[in-house]
Amino acid sequence: MKVILIRLCIFSISLFCASLALIRLFVRWIINPTKNIFKAKERKDPPACLLDSNIGDHRYIKLKDVKLHYVEKGDKSKPLMLFLHGFPEFWYSWRHQMKEFSKDYWTVAVDLRGYGDSDKPEGLDKYRKSILVDDVKQLIEGLGRNKCILVAHDWGGVIGWRFAALYPEMLEKFIVMNAPPEKAYYEVAVKHKKQIFMSWYIFFFQLPYLPELVLRSEDMIGFNVLRYRNKKNIVTDEDIEAYKYTFGKEGAWTAPINYYRANIFNVLHKKPNPKQSPNITVPTLLIWGDKDLYLDERIVGYSKKYVNDLTIEIIKDANHFVQQDDPKGTNEAMRRYLEY
Repeated sequence: MKVILIRLCIFSISLFCASLALIRLFVRWIINPTKNIFKAKERKDPPACLLDSNIGDHRYIKLKDVKLHYVEKGDKSKPLMLFLHGFPEFWYSWRHQMKEFSKDYWTVAVDLRGYGDSDKPEGLDKYRKSILVDDVKQLIEGLGRNKCILVAHDWGGVIGWRFAALYPEMLEKFIVMNAPPEKAYYEVAVKHKKQIFMSWYIFFFQLPYLPELVLRSEDMIGFNVLRYRNKKNIVTDEDIEAYKYTFGKEGAWTAPINYYRANIFNVLHKKPNPKQSPNITVPTLLIWGDKDLYLDERIVGYSKKYVNDLTIEIIKDANHFVQQDDPKGTNEAMRRYLEY
């Protein structure tokens, strides 16, 4: 009965969030009725930045049941620094960090399964957290390494935290950005309802078809969030075009949204068990943009309880996409930690 009630609650909140999204689109249509708000511009050719060899070289690797695309830069004889992006992103999110750290590391930025030029298997079961974590393990081993420095953001951070708990011996250090440990997120969501409201989109994504339609609307205007609070135009028009080109492809939104659809029930219903989820033992740096629209900053304080060796760097006036919004501040925080 409890399970049924939780599912009904999730569905009800999903419908409420959907109604708000549709009202917003309807208002936009009223303002400009001649505009096809559900249509995204067709982009046949990638912007030049995605073909720039100075950023890195494009490669593919075949894992057990999926082929992943990644971009590498740096000397392969040096330690591996592996980057995991979040939603809605792809390898390009790490362009600034690859440029900075490829001098000292072999940097590899992967398109997670379902994203970019990586395979997009069908079915929610292909996006369970356990499978995503196993992809990272296979990727590290497939690159010929048994250890790396893992750098992750948002959903990449969700995967990274679980990986650090299960395979601490495979990580030299873990650097995570605007993504809390699962137990910290759960605790804040229970104690502070603000986090539930900030996570409205997670409920909206549980519905079929409509989230994809809304995210494509108005030529994917949602990517402007990458520039939220950014007054220096660090995220350029060409950068935005790179995202629109990548996510403008047929079916490009469904797999990324399936990350939420496949894992929401465990997050909301299954309270983390301390005995099954011991504290993270890997030395960890948590970088946090303090103008995050999706995560309550109180999560940072709660995270200290669940990581034995945690360093925290707050990036002032940076948004959720901290590594792009303030690449200089992010890189400096990483450098301080790595050279300490």
